[in-house]
Amino acid sequence: MNDMQFLKYKTRGVGYHWEQMSKSIRKRNIYVVARYELILDLIKDDIGGKKILDLGCGDGALSYLLGKGGANVTGVDSLGEVINFAKQKCKNIGNINFLVVSAYKLPFEDEEFDYIISSDVIEHLSYPGKMLFEIKRVWNRKGEIVITTPIKFTEKPLDKMHYQEFFENEFEQLLEKHFENIKTIKSHPLFWMEFQNKSIFRRSFFKCFFNLLNLAFGFNPFKYKGKWRYYTLQTAIISE
Repeated sequence: MNDMQFLKYKTRGVGYHWEQMSKSIRKRNIYVVARYELILDLIKDDIGGKKILDLGCGDGALSYLLGKGGANVTGVDSLGEVINFAKQKCKNIGNINFLVVSAYKLPFEDEEFDYIISSDVIEHLSYPGKMLFEIKRVWNRKGEIVITTPIKFTEKPLDKMHYQEFFENEFEQLLEKHFENIKTIKSHPLFWMEFQNKSIFRRSFFKCFFNLLNLAFGFNPFKYKGKWRYYTLQTAIISE
C-alpha cells in the first residue's frame, strides 16, 4: 500500500511477513514480532466481534492475528499479488476478507469500522493526509485508530522504500490536523536496532539464539520498556 515501487516483496518473496512471525529460529524477526504484539496488546481486550480495517495489510499476517483474536477483519492493500497471497493463507477463516484498494479512496461507508490499524504504511505515502482523511471518514469512534511508523533520525529516509519519515513532532502535527484525542508511545530501543543491524547479529548463530529465547521464554529486547534515550518506532493511539 504505497506510492513508491515497493520491492521488498520481490526481493524477499510474497509472504515474508508470515516468515518473520513464524516459529522458525532462522526466519523469525523479533523486531516485527514486537510491532505486531504491541498492536495486539493495545486493543486485544476489546476486539471480539468488532469490525477492524487493516489498512495496508500486505500479505495479511497482522490481519490473521487480529482475526484469531475474534475480530471481523477487512484487510486492504494496493498490491494485488500480496492480497491474493493473503486470501490463500486465510481462505478457511470466515471472519477475515481482503480487498485490493487505494488508501486514498476506500470503498466503504462512513463510520463502517470500530478499529482501524495502519502498521508501518504512512511512511510509504506521498500524500499521507489523504489516507488520514479516509481513516477518519470510515471510523465510527467506538474503538480506536492505531498507526505505527518509524521515528525519523535523518533528513532523508534511512529506508529507501520510504517516501518520507517523521520526526516525533512532525508525526503529531500531521495527526492533529485530522484528530483530537491522540496518545503517542515510543518503542523498539535504538540500541537493539543497531545491534541487530551489526554483522555479528546477522550471523546465523546470534539470530537463532535470540529467536530461540523469544520462542522459548517470550524474551524480546524490542519490547523492553526500560529508560532508553532513543527509540525507533512511534505508535499513535487515537480515541474518541
